[in-house]
Amino acid sequence: MSNHLLRAAEVRLPEMTAFLQQLVRTPSVNGRETEAGVAHSVAAEAARLGFRAQLMARDPARPNVLVTWGQGPAGFAFIAHTDTVAEGNPDAWTTPPFEAAVRDGRLYGRGAADNKAGLVCGLYALALLRDEGLLEPAMFHVTVAGVVDEESGASSPLGVRALLDEGLLAGSRGAIYAYSSDIVCIGHRGLLRVILRAEGQTIHSGSAAWSHGLGGINAVTGLAAILLRLETLDLPASAPRGFEGLRCTLTPGTRISGGEFESMVPAHAEALVDIRLMPGQSPEDVLAAIKRIVVEETARRPGLRVSLEVKNQLPGAAIPMNHPLVMLAQRATTEMTGTAWAIAGAGPANEGYMLIEAGIPTLCGFGPTGDNAHAPDEWVELASLPRTVVMFTNIVREYLQQVSVEKSHNS
Repeated sequence: MSNHLLRAAEVRLPEMTAFLQQLVRTPSVNGRETEAGVAHSVAAEAARLGFRAQLMARDPARPNVLVTWGQGPAGFAFIAHTDTVAEGNPDAWTTPPFEAAVRDGRLYGRGAADNKAGLVCGLYALALLRDEGLLEPAMFHVTVAGVVDEESGASSPLGVRALLDEGLLAGSRGAIYAYSSDIVCIGHRGLLRVILRAEGQTIHSGSAAWSHGLGGINAVTGLAAILLRLETLDLPASAPRGFEGLRCTLTPGTRISGGEFESMVPAHAEALVDIRLMPGQSPEDVLAAIKRIVVEETARRPGLRVSLEVKNQLPGAAIPMNHPLVMLAQRATTEMTGTAWAIAGAGPANEGYMLIEAGIPTLCGFGPTGDNAHAPDEWVELASLPRTVVMFTNIVREYLQQVSVEKSHNS
């Protein structure tokens, strides 16, 4: 069966490649362009394949796009986000970042691996399920969703959250967030981003008062002292199964600003602190540890005031390593590649936690082969697209059949 399906998918590789090129050539950088162009391209491709797409938007300029086949009560969802990060310095790229150039079997471009190739694979898996008659549409339904605003911090109300709130993923018994990967991803670490703002007192840097410590409070050095303390802050947390190679990390100063003029002692400084939480780790405990350091350092510098604002917060999440969805995905990799992909959690956060919290078991990363996400020369291996389509197809077919059998036994 898999050999037949692979041949059927490989025949469509030129179509998949052209569609992926179209998506990459439609810039959708978060905060710069909207995702509307990508959503309309997906809708047009869905129509060409014989499906009807639905656009759903809380922000009219930023529509999510959903393509569903089947009308049955038990469903499955493929999720991929339609926004990207910025391309950075174009001169750092071998080819222009939105050219979608094909070279040595790879397609290069911003968003190729993260996350537009996964969207392509999900849509073509839907076509393969229908064309090969692999599921009974009266019993099941499968949805492919292209969601907006993931790159803003994976906590947006506009994308996955909106679909869940509106009941558009109702009936989903499982899901795959179709990131490019080489693991069966059971979950991800959490994210906590904190903004520290320091307020001091300005004075002329050439004044006698400043020379003798009789005026002025340097907000930049005061904040720097806090950041240096945070760099060595120990935040112990246990690693659940699948997360053994990861730990809680705190990175101070991923963004930083301060000072007003060359000859003024800086009265303002601001820095962002990025914290990656282990599943089950308390963000309140981490915030309390940061606040203790702030209190200690401001006590050493009378007059310095430092405020703390939580910018983003989302939990780590995971499904069990022996969940049927995980087992089927690993078996699919063995059958397709000859090697069982490792089962593990991901370091970066994504919106998988929203689905898991909603009661939808989710692989938080499983998809085509690619690399250099958020970096120059982002790429996806074109030969992996049909392989991924077949793996998606086999996973959803077998998983929904298992769900159906379990329901009949329990009824």
